[in-house]
Amino acid sequence: MHASHRSHIGAALSDFAARLSLPILLTILLLVPSAARLGAQQSSNREQGGTQRESPEIRELRITGITRVPEGDLRASLASKASSCRSLLLKPFCWITKSRYIYERSYLDRDEFQRDVLRALVFYFRRGYRDAAIDTSVVRVGTNAVRITMSVREGPPTRVASTGIISTIPVPIDSARLIRPRVNEPLSLLAIDSTVARVRDALWELGFADATIAPVTNVDSAADSASLRFRVDPKRRVSIGEIKIEGAEKIAERDIRRSLRVEPGDVFRRSRITRSQRALYESALFRRATIDTLPHTAGAPDSVKSLVVRVIEAPQREARASVGFTTADFVQAEAQFTHNYWLGGTRKFDATLTVGNLLAQQLTRSPLFVNFTNISRGNELGRFYSPTYQASVDARQRWFQSPRNTIGAGIFSHRRSSPGVFVDRGYGASATFTRELGIRMPASATYRFEISSVEAGDVYFCVNYGVCDGSTIQALRGQQRLSPAAVTVSTDRSDAPLSPTRGVRFRAEAEHASALTASDFRYNRATADIAVYRPLPFRRIVAALHLRAGWVQPISGTAAAVGLPGAASGAEFAEILHPRKRFYAGGAQSVRGFGENQLGPRVLTIAPDVLRGRTVTDGDTTFQCAPSTPITSCSVNAASLRDSDFQVRPLGGTTLLEGSVELRVPVWRSVVGAVFLDGAILGEGTLNSITRGTGALTPGFGVRYESPVGPIRVDLGLRPTLRRALPVITQTTDSLGQSVLVALAPVTGCGAESTTGCRTFPDPAERLSFLRKLTNRLTLHLSIGQAF
Repeated sequence: MHASHRSHIGAALSDFAARLSLPILLTILLLVPSAARLGAQQSSNREQGGTQRESPEIRELRITGITRVPEGDLRASLASKASSCRSLLLKPFCWITKSRYIYERSYLDRDEFQRDVLRALVFYFRRGYRDAAIDTSVVRVGTNAVRITMSVREGPPTRVASTGIISTIPVPIDSARLIRPRVNEPLSLLAIDSTVARVRDALWELGFADATIAPVTNVDSAADSASLRFRVDPKRRVSIGEIKIEGAEKIAERDIRRSLRVEPGDVFRRSRITRSQRALYESALFRRATIDTLPHTAGAPDSVKSLVVRVIEAPQREARASVGFTTADFVQAEAQFTHNYWLGGTRKFDATLTVGNLLAQQLTRSPLFVNFTNISRGNELGRFYSPTYQASVDARQRWFQSPRNTIGAGIFSHRRSSPGVFVDRGYGASATFTRELGIRMPASATYRFEISSVEAGDVYFCVNYGVCDGSTIQALRGQQRLSPAAVTVSTDRSDAPLSPTRGVRFRAEAEHASALTASDFRYNRATADIAVYRPLPFRRIVAALHLRAGWVQPISGTAAAVGLPGAASGAEFAEILHPRKRFYAGGAQSVRGFGENQLGPRVLTIAPDVLRGRTVTDGDTTFQCAPSTPITSCSVNAASLRDSDFQVRPLGGTTLLEGSVELRVPVWRSVVGAVFLDGAILGEGTLNSITRGTGALTPGFGVRYESPVGPIRVDLGLRPTLRRALPVITQTTDSLGQSVLVALAPVTGCGAESTTGCRTFPDPAERLSFLRKLTNRLTLHLSIGQAF
């Protein structure tokens, strides 16, 4: 079977349209999509009624000749579709089977296909291509199956020769910025509609709420050009009259008025009305809040509009509890109580308790969770098995002196841990002032006073702080003040809080701690974080990009402030930085090819008996490195030593540059697949050397289930084999019988494998099966919420 017909109605359609007024033409064009939807629905109904067996299946729909418009947009405007796999991720399965659960069949409706030709011509007409023509053919390609070809000849566009705004009175608007299309661009009706909306919004911001805008075009078909003007009648500038409140029961009217960005007598601006409505919703005091204009009353001036604020109150108290788990924090439980109208005013009271690390000892050897025994040994395990918690009580005063201001204060206590790195305890108080700079763009100044103590192995203090004697380490383990002042600016322009599909999120923070802030640990710290989301035209795929950068610099004076022995007398110490203020990479929300905090500067630790190669056979004890030999002379690269004899200790860094790219692909209903590439560079340098350090790129894939509480996420990352010469630390016994740490590597660090006291890790000499090598490089993450 072969059928062909040619549609060359572009010129006729153009001439016909030129004789119609623009409102009539727009009405015709608006009716076509409705006909398309109705036709598609009728086609679907016929298919459900059994006509699928009579109509041939559309195996392929080719569209050729497209150069000026997005092909995906044109295909989306057509009712006829080709049979296809339901998801990109299901493609391999569709090659095997055409099951209706994974493969969607489409059938030819000849009447609907004829209307598709008109839809395509209207599609081009709206975008300024009024002389477009389309040839079509339908060719049989198998039993009851066809291939459709639409050959498009776009023709020259009707270009805009001149533009302008004709106003009855002068208005201060930037016509060059607002008007689209510009000169020499195609006469797009879509762009004209957008211009009408932009001009109307600009006039509304100036107070001309009753302005009318009418586009006027004069098309020269022979020259394929058109002049474009917008007739504007601003009418009178409008101000706000009376503001009425309806629906308030327990919430005082004065508190509602304090939340509004407008007052009687103000110029009537759209942005102020919108921000007032958003402020009412963000207060959590109302289920519904609308702001409307009251009907004009006889005798009132036309330049005054009265407003009515209609609200439906929400419950003032809210309590919730939840239980969940992650691969890093094991089982977690959270309880929260909120009072949104505390003490009869616009004060918000929050009490929160979160307990984590539950069942850590029982679950640590499970393949789903972090294995502490691979990170910590011996008596260190107990403190990492203990529950972590975070408790806080906060009070906030909304609309303090201005609807844009919020002040808050709170108290808190916590116990946090990072397996194999540290246990951090603290308690204190905080105060915050927040001002709204723009829509969803708050800026905050925060002061946080905290008494903290850090529990970490001697190795950690030795490597990070450069102090290895017991008395100095003990001083660092004592209670210290950590009291930074910080300034934070953030903005959220994304379209959804849990799983955005478009928009941008940004956050930047600068932090300072010194004697001026009553802090023992002293430093400057800065971070910046941005995430961008964009939809792709194919199958609702979302592309997400994430970048994070950080820098921290210790300030001299910390050693004396924390009470290190000898610091007051002028003894020199390495720059000291609180471990919480260092940067770490790796984990479910970082570089997913690594476990939590496992990417970056590292050291190896080894027990002294293992380093000496101590073995006991039939009661006889032998050594590879004799006890009489100084332990610093024992080789860390001896043939008898394996990678499993060493423990890898992450140290964190002072600079961080991290990025991720992720494609989120709908699979089936609430199931979304993802492929990603994460990377980071974590170093110990300065801001100028942020691109130097330990880095890695890790690809991976995952699945998300869109639940009511957020996406439940499972990710599998592939870690590269990073072979680096790492310093080795062990311990020995001094003349007094006390254990002391010994750094086997030189102070200058490890330049190569041959450097004394350094070992290449992983050891390239170890022989592992291919499957073992592969599984050793895979990292599984299970959590709730998107990675970014």
